[in-house]
Amino acid sequence: MALNESQQALEHIKRAKHILVVSRAQATPDTMAGAVACYLFLKQLNKSADVLIPGLHLEHVPDFLPARTEIKSSVGAMRALKIYLDVSQTPVNELMYDVRNNQLEIIVQPKSGEWKGHDVKAKHGEDYYDLIIALDCSDQHALGDWARTHADFLFRTTIVNIDCDATNERWGQINLVDLNMVCTCETLFHLFESWDAEKLNQDLATALLAGMLAKTKSFRTPNLTPRTLNAAAQLISRGARREEIVHGLWRKHNVATLKLWGRALTRLNHDPTLNLVWTFLTKQDFIETGAPEHHLHEVISELVVYAPEAKVIALFYESAESGAAHLSLHAQPPYHAAELTREFGATGTRESAQIKFNSEKNLSQLIPATMDRLREIIKATSK
Repeated sequence: MALNESQQALEHIKRAKHILVVSRAQATPDTMAGAVACYLFLKQLNKSADVLIPGLHLEHVPDFLPARTEIKSSVGAMRALKIYLDVSQTPVNELMYDVRNNQLEIIVQPKSGEWKGHDVKAKHGEDYYDLIIALDCSDQHALGDWARTHADFLFRTTIVNIDCDATNERWGQINLVDLNMVCTCETLFHLFESWDAEKLNQDLATALLAGMLAKTKSFRTPNLTPRTLNAAAQLISRGARREEIVHGLWRKHNVATLKLWGRALTRLNHDPTLNLVWTFLTKQDFIETGAPEHHLHEVISELVVYAPEAKVIALFYESAESGAAHLSLHAQPPYHAAELTREFGATGTRESAQIKFNSEKNLSQLIPATMDRLREIIKATSK
């Protein structure tokens, strides 16, 4: 009998020597939790694995997540270059090397005679990673610049694609995309349970529950299902540290973040006919409040909770470092954040999408034009 895709994925995991777990750039806490959970499960299977979230800084990762320090923003060498020299007729006497002007110079001294050009060959060795597990990535573009830099590697390596979003393009060789799940961590829970339920220890249960709580805003989102609640109950029964998660996600706001949130609220705009809310933060806001840019997801989360009637929430902001203009957009059913912002070149999922504007215009110029176009798209989507 042929294996189903879940069984195929487990067989690939068992055979793999080195596994790379990747997740989308501009990751949210639920994405980070899923990546950590996957890493913990692989370690339980005694597999060699690394976790990559492109561009992520460690200080952005919640403190309560087990094995949070294992998350990397980049990875080292992907494969070696092998140089072959035919020494059957001309034996080696001495080998030396040096680096000059950013070039490696290899000096091989023969015992006698000399080598010709056809005696030297070079080719790539095997890839260090022989399996990729992609989490919460609708396509390769979700990996940002890293995907473009390593396009050949992604093309030649087997990919297990795990997601729950309808926009997922099934871009892996094995696609475990379940649209009935609320979040990727819920998908992972059911996979791990079917693969080896005994591996679901306390740390792994904590990471999975953290992702589910973050994604559902502590079970307050409208897409919540009885299956999700049952999965959460099982994770708590396995020792998931719920209070630690809740404290880390919602009870740990510092004064700087509260000040930033206050500035966003004072500029809040509302279009009740479209259930649309938007606001903005400037580079100066980050400087004056002392809040880091990675706390923006907390601002969005609070807006979602305290404006439940809003179906689309747009947060415009200037980067605290470069001053470049960005838009972070959150959507609730029936809207789809990635689709609403597709023409702007956004990356994201059903719930959230991110845009980095290439224009040199400032926020006061970008916001009116962008909001006018966004209204048109929302109206067209609603028909």
